[in-house]
Order: sequence, then structure tokens, then C-alpha cells
Amino acid sequence: MNVETHAPMQSPQGPDTAMRDGVQRVTVVGAGFSGTLTAIRLLHFADAPLEICLIEREEGYRYGGIAFGQASTNWAHMLNIQAGRITLRRERPEDFLEWANEEADRSGWPRKWQYHTFGVACVVPRRIFRQYLAERLRGAVADAHADVTLRELTGEVFDVRAQGGGYVVRYADAGPQGTVHELPSDQVVLATGHLSPVQAPFYHRVKDSDRFIADPYAPGAQERFQAVGPEETVLVTGSALSAFDAVISLVHAGHRGRILICSRGGHLHGTYPVDHEHDIWQTRRPPFLDAERLTPEVVVEGIRAEYAHLREEHGVEPGSALDAVFPERVMKAWEPYVIELVSRMDARDVRMLLDRYKSLIVTRRTSTVREIGGVVRSRMRGFNGAPKTVEVLSARIQDMRPVEDGARIRVVFFADQPDAVVDRVVNCLGNNTDYEHPGHPLWQGLVHGYGYARPQTRTHRGVEVGTHGQLVTADGTIAPGLFGVGPMRQGDETTRRGRLGAFVFSIGTLRNQCFDTAMEVLRRLKSASDEEQMDIPDGIHHCLIRSSDWIAADLLTEEPDATRLRERLLAHARETAFPNAVNHLRAQDRTERAKYRRILDDDLAEFGAALAREFGLTAQQARRAVSLLATLVEKHAVHTLCDITRLAGWDSGYAEQVKHAPKKGE
Repeated sequence: MNVETHAPMQSPQGPDTAMRDGVQRVTVVGAGFSGTLTAIRLLHFADAPLEICLIEREEGYRYGGIAFGQASTNWAHMLNIQAGRITLRRERPEDFLEWANEEADRSGWPRKWQYHTFGVACVVPRRIFRQYLAERLRGAVADAHADVTLRELTGEVFDVRAQGGGYVVRYADAGPQGTVHELPSDQVVLATGHLSPVQAPFYHRVKDSDRFIADPYAPGAQERFQAVGPEETVLVTGSALSAFDAVISLVHAGHRGRILICSRGGHLHGTYPVDHEHDIWQTRRPPFLDAERLTPEVVVEGIRAEYAHLREEHGVEPGSALDAVFPERVMKAWEPYVIELVSRMDARDVRMLLDRYKSLIVTRRTSTVREIGGVVRSRMRGFNGAPKTVEVLSARIQDMRPVEDGARIRVVFFADQPDAVVDRVVNCLGNNTDYEHPGHPLWQGLVHGYGYARPQTRTHRGVEVGTHGQLVTADGTIAPGLFGVGPMRQGDETTRRGRLGAFVFSIGTLRNQCFDTAMEVLRRLKSASDEEQMDIPDGIHHCLIRSSDWIAADLLTEEPDATRLRERLLAHARETAFPNAVNHLRAQDRTERAKYRRILDDDLAEFGAALAREFGLTAQQARRAVSLLATLVEKHAVHTLCDITRLAGWDSGYAEQVKHAPKKGE
């Protein structure tokens, strides 16, 4: 296995063209969490000559992106999820714990963490998670098929256009001249992360001031937090998790002055109880969904009424441990109803509600672990000898302007809220989600220049994608060979899975996307000349019965043979093919994967021969039946392994640490 690290190509012609002879190429644009994990999955399962190119524009984001990257975090930033739930491999829930406790190089860790033993319920510094990603990528490289190579490149991708049945990726390298290179690719996976941070109109007078931190996750932002005076007053705009991160960055830098967290509604994330365990409820279908027409007024009033009903039904007392997690559990239980709600409402009303109640949705959808929330909450309360330093303002900002020769900033509010004069302002309003006006030239070209992508219609958040992350073009067709993983799929996560708030791009959501998309990319590379594979309808792989029915109907139309064929296909899928496919996907290394791949292929070949004899199929029909069954069973196995209801079925040394396996969900 070869790896070329951070080495841009010298020319779009010559050596690169020669290297393409007989070797397919997948280019992954972005090497943050989603891009790195997609590359890992491609390395795991590619079994034919393939070059994987992984391009990242900012070295400080490599392997971690803005959530876990070296450039955007410090050692005080924690993951807002327990260690037992952050594995990169859904099929191996214990993988992170095994790595952290038995394999990780701790020489660069602070002493606090060098001797720490991680358990299921532990918190984890984000920088450790970045290291986990990087080392698992190196392990995947070492274990990959001999003809599968990884090239890690540094540069800014600014254009992807179709050419010759594939795509050409154009990027400018990180050299002083910014030399432009072209990278012909058979398939492209866009893992570009978030768009730029929101820049509200009231920032226009201060946007160039060194007193304004426009992006708390930008390279160099941690140094800017260090430059804040210890007694300075800081205004943080927005109250979601990024505001908590900003407070942690300030505290880590030694700040002890006043911090004002300002948002329109004044909503703030709760804090999980010490003994918190994730649990998912099943709730009745909210009665307001029976309304003939779902207007915003009907929806808002209906949600309030149902919320009150559920509080009473579950006996939720204000200030209780259950009260702290009640909103999150209800919103998770309502995900199927969110799908129905979004599909039935006018798209403009959907977008209006998501915009108007954004802060409420985000802060109610998830609470914070105590190591995050406690930093904010304790400073909101104050203690004897330790004054209250954090305050939450429920106010709308009208304007900001430099005062005192630019040394401070005056913040002007609407209504009767008096002005505030602060030393610094930190923008924590979140990132843009509107791909109609994406700003970046790459997405500008994809959406408006070529029509390879279109903004997500119902939510106007992200772009439209197919079942496996294929980009949907301006005319509503699938862009062949062009995929997306990550935050650009947030609108799809809402409409397809009912996910809201931070859970549209949580670790669990993204690792499912990366696994599923990587497997689809490899399937399409393998069957590029097999048109019948392209005829499989989207979504039928979720159910083996539907898959068997579709294959049988494709081959035979006359009863009773068609019924017997369906029964034979279903029985073989359930009893043999599916278990073999799961074993292949769960295998720990390439040798084990190859063994289970042979078992799966040999079994299907025998089954095809048996079908031909039993039903009088031609060799071509039998081959088609087996080929389609193999594809659908593999897709079903991936879908099943990504099913969050199965995460707690551990068979490892950590299993006894799980007190109550969640019934459903994260």
C-alpha cells in the first residue's frame, strides 16, 4: 500500500495522465471528519486498483475539520457525547475505546489525559478524536489492497466539471504561486464542511475591527482568544453550542471578565445530569397532524399542546433530572412526525418556522455534558468569592459601531434594551446554510455554473441529494459520480429522517453517511459498465422482502413460479447472503474481509446455478438475479449496520459498562 502525503501534483499532464492508465480514481474534496472517514471506508473495502485523492485546503483542519481540528480547538474543548458512542465504525462500537486505552500515542497529551482510562461514559477532548481519525486513516492505508493507493494533497478546490464520463477537479496548491492543477476523476465526493459563518447586517461597521472575531473556529482564532484581556467585557452573539465553545476558549485563555451571551430568544442548552443515560421514547402521533391543512399557526399551537400533554403524561417536574433531558427525548421521538410535517407543509412555511424557531430547536434538541455546560452554568451562577461573570441577554441587536477610537464596540439593541459597550464581540450565529448563495466559487459553479447541484427545496438548508448522497441536478436527475457527505446534507436529513438541530450533522449521522456513500461509490466503480445495476430503484434495499419481490418481478411474471422465486430469493437472502455480507462488512482487516468475500461470492454462484436448474432460467437471467441480489443484500447490510437502534449490541470487554441499551436512536 502506498501513500503520498501532502504532495501536490506537478502538472495536470505527463505523470498524472500516465498513472491513470487502468486505474480508477476517486477524489475526496475536504479532509475534515467526513472526508477522512469516507477515505477510510474506501480503503477498507476497495478490492480493485484504485487511487484515492484526499484534498484539504487548510492543514489545521486536516482529519478534524472545524469540529476537531488542530486549528479550531484547544485541549479544553470536549466532545458533547460520551466516549462509548463516538466510534468511527458503527459495526465495531468499542473501536474508539480500544484505540484510546490500548493503542493511542499519548506523548503529546496534557498530563491530565496521559494516564486517563476511558470508559463508555467518559468525555473526550476533541483533539484526541482528531488523532483517532488520523491514526485510523494510517491503519486503513497500511491494511488496504496492494493496488489501492492514497494521495493526500493540499490545495483549494475551486472547480469540478464533467469531462469524458468523469470529472476534472481543479485546485490551486498551497505554494506561493498558487499553481493550478487538474485532477481527472471517475467519482468525486464533496466533503467541504460548513459554508462560511453568518455575517449579520449589524456587523458591517465592525467586521474589519481587530475587536471582532468573525469566526471562532478559523485558523488563528485561538490566538485571538488569547489576546483578549483578562478583565475585558465580551459579547457573544448567538447562544448555541458555538457560544459555549467561545466561553471555553476565553476561560482557557485566562479570561475572567464579563461575558454577555446574546440571542433573540435567550434560549440556552441544558446540562445533562451526572448519571445521564440516553433513552428514546415512543410517543403517540401528535393530534394536530390530523388537521386537513397544516398552517404555521396550527403547527405551533399543536406542538405546544402536545408538549404540555407529554410533560403531564411523564410526570416531569420543573428542575428535575428528567426535566433536563425531556425536550431532547421528545424531539427524537417526534422524528417520524417531522418527516410527515415537512412533506405536507408549504415549503415557504417550513423555512419560516425553521428560521423563526432555530434557536429554540437547536437548544432543545440537545443538552451539554457537564464538562461543557458546567463551564457556562457555573459562571452564570457565581459562588462565594467567585463572582457571576456570564449573563444571557434576550435581545435583538440593531447595530454595532466602534467607539473610543476603535478600542471598544457599542452594541445598540431594538426596543427598550439599553446600549452595551464591550471590548470584544465574538460571532457565534452559526454558519450559512443557503446554497442558493453559497459564496464559495466551488459551490457557485456546482449550483449555478453547471447545474450539478441544487439547493434543498423544502428547507433551503444544504443541497438535494439521493438516497446515498448523490447530488441532484438542477433538472431533478442524479449527477452520476458526484456525491456529498457532511453539512450540505442537513436539509435532506430533516426531510428524509426528521433530524433537527445539531443532530443533522452529529458524529452518528456523518459516519452513517460516509459508510453508505463510500460503499455506493465502490459499487458504481465496479459496475460502471453494468447498466442493470443502475436500474435498481432507490430505497428498496431497506427491506429484504421488497428487494426479493423486485428481483422476482424483473425475471418472471407468471405465477406460481414468480411466487416460488420470491420465496427462494428471500429465504436465501435472510439465511445465507445477508449474514455473509454482514460478516464481510464487520471484518477487522483485509485478510478477514477477503475470506468472507470469497464465502459470499462462492455461495451466490452456487445459488445462481440452483436457480437456473429449478426455474429454467438462462445463464444470463441467473447471473442477473445473483448480481442484483448481491447488490441489494450488501446495501441492506450497510443500512442495518448504520441503524442506531443496534449500537448497544456489544460483544466486548466494554459491554458490562452499558446499563441500559437505548431502544432507538442516539
